[in-house]
Amino acid sequence: MRKHLHARLALLLVAMLAAVPVQAASKDDGAITMLVMDPLALPLSCPCVAGYAQRKYEVLGEYLSKELGQPVEVVFAESIKNALDKESIDDIHIIVGKDSVVRAQGKKHDFDVSRLARLVGKDGKTTQTGLIVVRSADPAQKLSDLDGYRILFGPSECDEKFAAARALLEEAGVDLPPEKDAEISHACSDGACMIIDWGDKIRGAAVISSYAAPLLEGCGTIKKGDLRVIGETDEVPFVAAFATKSLDKDDQKKLQKALYEAGKAPGMLVALETMLGFVPEDFKPAATKPAIKAAGKTPAAASPPQPSTDESKKAASIKPTTRAWPGWLGPERNGRVAWLPDSLPETANILWRQSFLRPGMGGLAATDRHVFVGDRDAANRADVFRCLDATTGEELWSVMQPTIGQLDYDNLPRATPLIYKDWVYFFGAFGDLICAEMETGKIVWKTNIRMKFLALDKLPWGTCSSPLVVDDMIIVNPGASTAAIAALNAATGEVKWKTPGGPQGYGSFIAATFGGVSQIIGHTQNNLCGWKVSTGRELWSVKPGTDGDFNVPTPVVVGDKLLVATENNGGRLYAFNNDGTINPEHVAVNTKLNPQMSTPVAVGDRIFCVNHRLECFDAANGLRSTWAARDRTFCEYGAAIASNDRLLVQGRGGELVLVDAASAKPQILSRLSCAPDKTSAAAELLTFPALVGTRLYLRFEQEILCIDLGA
Repeated sequence: MRKHLHARLALLLVAMLAAVPVQAASKDDGAITMLVMDPLALPLSCPCVAGYAQRKYEVLGEYLSKELGQPVEVVFAESIKNALDKESIDDIHIIVGKDSVVRAQGKKHDFDVSRLARLVGKDGKTTQTGLIVVRSADPAQKLSDLDGYRILFGPSECDEKFAAARALLEEAGVDLPPEKDAEISHACSDGACMIIDWGDKIRGAAVISSYAAPLLEGCGTIKKGDLRVIGETDEVPFVAAFATKSLDKDDQKKLQKALYEAGKAPGMLVALETMLGFVPEDFKPAATKPAIKAAGKTPAAASPPQPSTDESKKAASIKPTTRAWPGWLGPERNGRVAWLPDSLPETANILWRQSFLRPGMGGLAATDRHVFVGDRDAANRADVFRCLDATTGEELWSVMQPTIGQLDYDNLPRATPLIYKDWVYFFGAFGDLICAEMETGKIVWKTNIRMKFLALDKLPWGTCSSPLVVDDMIIVNPGASTAAIAALNAATGEVKWKTPGGPQGYGSFIAATFGGVSQIIGHTQNNLCGWKVSTGRELWSVKPGTDGDFNVPTPVVVGDKLLVATENNGGRLYAFNNDGTINPEHVAVNTKLNPQMSTPVAVGDRIFCVNHRLECFDAANGLRSTWAARDRTFCEYGAAIASNDRLLVQGRGGELVLVDAASAKPQILSRLSCAPDKTSAAAELLTFPALVGTRLYLRFEQEILCIDLGA
């Protein structure tokens, strides 16, 4: 009882603070006021669950100010009344919040709101549901068992907790009091705590919002297992953006267009915890693929494979090998492999699947015997690096590393493990680097590169670059003033060299030889640089013309040139001098080759990249666009693996698309659905798969699948 009371007081304090409008800046005459009532906005929620309910609408406000050409003041409040009660608020032009709540309150305050766009969640949906919950020990097993129960609904303006819930219960035959007599619990936390406190004395149930369920446990309001869901309502609209009559029709059109384009702005998807950003009224979530059959197979797409080209037929003579996938981008760190199938199987032959507690972000490393992956513990207080049996998926061993701190987009390791000799190297998002024996998991050495080199800058997304091995050295980028980049002895962790420079970027480095000089190439926070492998001496540095790139994609070697592609500066092709230095004037540029996250892959002079579409560029002709393929499976990020004549793309929900890499026009040869469930089918995967022999290892948000592409 005392714990529930403390939890309620904590949530009450959050609510009191949230009720006070917070403005991005002082009031500006002629400014547009955007009222945010989204319950998942950071000022209206609490940071109890990593990477959730921390939407930063100030980022949207800054973006809209630029797009609309006038300042946008961002105000947070739980209701229109709370916002209007403040002297600083004269009028409201934009409201972002729960659809039914905004409509109800808009009508009450005569705002005549018009819905312009809907916000897609991290699950790919624009909807939410109401959950009917009881105590875990309650005898009720189905909705009809609740007849005669004391049921706590949400406010009538919350469709998921009132109208939709009443319809569901009435359909189940539960006798309910008239709407005006319904018992109301204004907060999900209140209803949940109340039925727990009632215990066996009162048979009760509560209706909570689906979006609130993770927060109840995360904030300590209830303990895991306290409640049980026995019913779920139909989906109702969730968060949407509305314009009020204070914004004229022309401005509403400009606003609507800006909202539709907001997801393309750097960092917006992360800031708003959204898969796609704001979408039109007619948006439909990705179609659900057929369910997995009992035999462990998922039906492939219905469309028949396209005929193969002559080049593609040659692929059949190339046999798969058991060469390891040792780390980021595979054997050569460029996304290239010797073998891809000439067509995908009709059904996904799932050899095994392994579940994880938390959503995955980092890639996989694998041999023919082991699969290595970074994970977190249940409490989200430690990295857990796991070794799985490549044949069965069973865990062979794990290494745990406690961490301190909180990052945007959860705390999971971003980097891909690295296999070298008999060791495997794990790199966590807080800078912990661990070398372990591949067979046993015994730690050989470990260090924290941020602490070791006194890197003091803040990294909201954590350390993301996957370690690189070259000449028995592990290359890392601490981003410290005295060690922008450093080389550690692979066997001992001893520092071989370190080089001063700027803060770290988010992308991974490569090793390449240009002008006869072996060098390491990658991004600091602001510059593209090259360092001599043997000494770490900086050979050259190039600063792009436009600031603000996150520098996530990995540089790509294309013949004797270097391709760099980023969101603000596009794709640039650089040549090198005879002394190994770069010519800072690029020899080709294409601003359409502008991925924020995807790393391009080169097949000869052909460059392939996923960025809301799959596009092919010709490096031999000034990076001219050869063709572009648009398909619902292509997201902002897409992992691509290439052979000499094939391209395998990991699309939405892990759908695999096999593309002819030699064709003069986009030609999808076959496609295969691998999603284990409805939610996974709509997800945009941010991981890179691993291919060893015919086995493809795919990492979904909360599980890994091993699929045989040779079946």
